[in-house]
Amino acid sequence: MPGLLARVGGLLVCAALWWWLSAKGQTEGIPGGMLLIVAGHGLLIVAAIMLAKPLAGWFGDLCANLFMPGERHSRPQPMYSIPEGRLAAEDYAGALEAYAELAAAHPSEIAPHLRMMEIWIRVYRDPEAARTIHANALQSIRGKKNKQNFDAAARVILGEAGRV
Repeated sequence: MPGLLARVGGLLVCAALWWWLSAKGQTEGIPGGMLLIVAGHGLLIVAAIMLAKPLAGWFGDLCANLFMPGERHSRPQPMYSIPEGRLAAEDYAGALEAYAELAAAHPSEIAPHLRMMEIWIRVYRDPEAARTIHANALQSIRGKKNKQNFDAAARVILGEAGRV
């Protein structure tokens, strides 16, 4: 960043000199003033060269982030296909087991806990088991924001228990 600030300062100096040389060249007329105008435009080229490297790096990083994932994908992502497949096959006990394994392997994920609560409420019609999962999940989920998000979503699911 300090390098970029120095380059921007150099750009401002070059722009001021360009303006001064161009104005001076126009007042002097064709024979002598033409060299001043050409020199002024040469300063613009120097300014562009000074800014090229940091701007190219900045635009390159910006474009690279479009095609290459960042830190959020540096760790393995949870495998939701196993419990979802068991859920689709109506193997609810197997789905609960797979979601429990997912929750243990990925403590920052809130979805496995929510899905287990949904199964207990919608399939088994057991809100007490869902409340137990809610209490256990609040102890095992990492991150304050994750806990808040989980608690808000879990309250919606637990609110559904009264209507089932």
